Amino acid sequence: MRNEAGRGTGNGIGAEVRDVDTWRNAVSGALLRFEVECARPDHFHGRVERVDLGETSLVAMTSRPHRAVRDAEHIGDETSADYLLSLQLDGEAQFRQDRRSATVRPGDMVFYDSTRPVEITSGEGYRSLCFRFPRDAAGVDRRAGELTATTLHAAHGLTPALAGLLTGLHTSLDRRAGASPAGAASLRATVRHATELARILFDDELARRGLLDPVDPHDRMRRRIDHHIDEHLADPDLSPRSIAAALFVSTRHLHALLADDGRTVATTVRRRRLERSLADLADPDMATSPVSAIGARWGFPNPTRFGQVVKSETGLTPTAYRRAAQP
Repeated sequence: MRNEAGRGTGNGIGAEVRDVDTWRNAVSGALLRFEVECARPDHFHGRVERVDLGETSLVAMTSRPHRAVRDAEHIGDETSADYLLSLQLDGEAQFRQDRRSATVRPGDMVFYDSTRPVEITSGEGYRSLCFRFPRDAAGVDRRAGELTATTLHAAHGLTPALAGLLTGLHTSLDRRAGASPAGAASLRATVRHATELARILFDDELARRGLLDPVDPHDRMRRRIDHHIDEHLADPDLSPRSIAAALFVSTRHLHALLADDGRTVATTVRRRRLERSLADLADPDMATSPVSAIGARWGFPNPTRFGQVVKSETGLTPTAYRRAAQP
């Protein structure tokens, strides 16, 4: 990720280092303050790069094995309260926070809280991508903190979708996709999607572990509606009538439930389809899939309509969005 990749979206910094002391300073400048130790300081090598995207930032790191510890002394008077969501690209790492420990391997994700002590131990061939965003962004549930240092496995839930979105964003920045107004708009949209997907991912994991606060029957039904929508996004016939029938409620009640939440059935379906489509367009592993096939995969069987929806949201056609997001 080059420093100039942040043009139009924020400032970038980057450094390649060959000793532990310089690495400590580089990580402190790009991510957070840590104490760093290494078994072979004379053989250390690493690279850390950051680009700022408004209130969020993306940090890419590659290094030899080392241990990084952040305690109360390092937290000090820092005023920002952020979550750091780390995607493991290569190698293996272990995260410890809040008396929990998580081991992550390629494709896995884990997150930690900047306001509390944390310990990170990286293995050989360590390479990661860290998405930093405000703790209160996108309505992240206050109980998400109970998931710190918890492995979000590569094949589980929304982890692969969010991983694809972040790697696509990283590639876009590396190609200086934010240098033009259209590229900057695309990056801003991708950042919004990444933050929203992180919130949904946390809610998903909290619900799976039974950690969400008790909800009233209407909130519970809204969760069932959202789950049904997510499970049937690929069905082009997904509609208020089919959703209501599957959940044994009237269409009138269905509309009223979502209206109380400030949304409609149509906008909810459209937004979630768009999130999945953009994640696929940004995913290098989907580079050979036709744009029309990606749209159809998520319930946009009409390529023209798919193009209109993507352009309305990002300012780019699906092909241009993919070009900006992939090498």
